[in-house]
Amino acid sequence: MKRWNAGAVLLALLASGALYGQTADQELRFEVASVKVNPPPVGPNNGSSRGCFGGPGSSDPIRYTCANASVSLMVLTAYGVKPYQIRPLVITDTDRFNVEAKVPPGSTAEQVKMMLRNLLAERFKLKFHHEKIETQGYALVVAKGGLKLKESTPPLPIAPPDGDAAKPKPQPRPRPVTDSDGFTYFVPREGRVVSHANGLTRWVGNHLLMEHLAGLCNSLTGRPVIDSTGLKGRYDFIWTFSSDSIGERAPVALPDDGSAAPADETGLSAFAALEKQLGLRLEPRKISFDAFVIDHAEKTPVEN
Repeated sequence: MKRWNAGAVLLALLASGALYGQTADQELRFEVASVKVNPPPVGPNNGSSRGCFGGPGSSDPIRYTCANASVSLMVLTAYGVKPYQIRPLVITDTDRFNVEAKVPPGSTAEQVKMMLRNLLAERFKLKFHHEKIETQGYALVVAKGGLKLKESTPPLPIAPPDGDAAKPKPQPRPRPVTDSDGFTYFVPREGRVVSHANGLTRWVGNHLLMEHLAGLCNSLTGRPVIDSTGLKGRYDFIWTFSSDSIGERAPVALPDDGSAAPADETGLSAFAALEKQLGLRLEPRKISFDAFVIDHAEKTPVEN
C-alpha cells in the first residue's frame, strides 16, 4: 500500500492553489473593450482630461474609461506604481489612446485593475521587468514656518433612500468654472485639477493625502518624491506658481525669512510657492526604489 507524504501533499495543494489564482487572474476580462488611437494634441494642454476612471465605487460601476492615456499612464493604474518608478519616464510616452470598456457586473476594483493589465498584455503586447534603482530625489516635509494647508471636512453620511428614491438618478454634467484670477477648471470632487492663466499654473486639490501631493511634486520635477511629512489626514489646497518653473530642480534650501519669494504671488517658482502657500518644502535625498521598466508596447494596439 502506497504511503502519502503529508508534506508533499501540502506543497502540491499550495502550488495548485497558487496556479489556480494566477489562472483566474489571467482570465479576468472586460466584457467589451474599445481601444482607439487619440489624435495628436493641439496646443500645449490639448484641452482634454487625462486618466482612468469609472468602474466599481464610481457613479457608473459598469463602465471604465481611460481618456487621452498613454500606456505608461495606464500602467500607473493597472499596477499601482508611482510615476517616478516607470522607465522610460512617463513624460516621454507621448502616444495617447482612448479606452472604453464594459465591466462585468459584480466586479471589484482590484479585478478591474487585473482586467486592465490583461488588456495591456493582449492589445498592446506589453512586456516589462523590474529592477532596483537609486537616484537623486526629494522628500516632502513640513517647512519650519508650519503647515498652511486646510484639512478637509469629512462629508456628512447620507441615509439610504427608500422606494422610488432609491433608483439612480442621472447626474448633471459638470460645468467648468472661472475663478476671480482667471483660471478655468472643473471643480474637483475628491481629486485635483490643473489650470493655466497669464503665465501661471494653478493646482487645486480636494480631499487629498500627502502622498498625492508628493505625486504632483514628482510630476513637476521629474524626480522621485516621497512623503516624509508624517501627516495622515486629507487636505484641500490651492497652489499657484510660474509656469516657467515647471521642470526646475528644487533648491537645496530656502531662506527661513521668506526672502527667496517676492511679496507678490506672481512669478513665484513652484518650490517657493510650495513653502509660502502650503507650508511644505522639498529636501534633496537619495531614493532607492523598484523600477517598472517597459521593454515593449505596441504603438498600434490590436484591433477591437
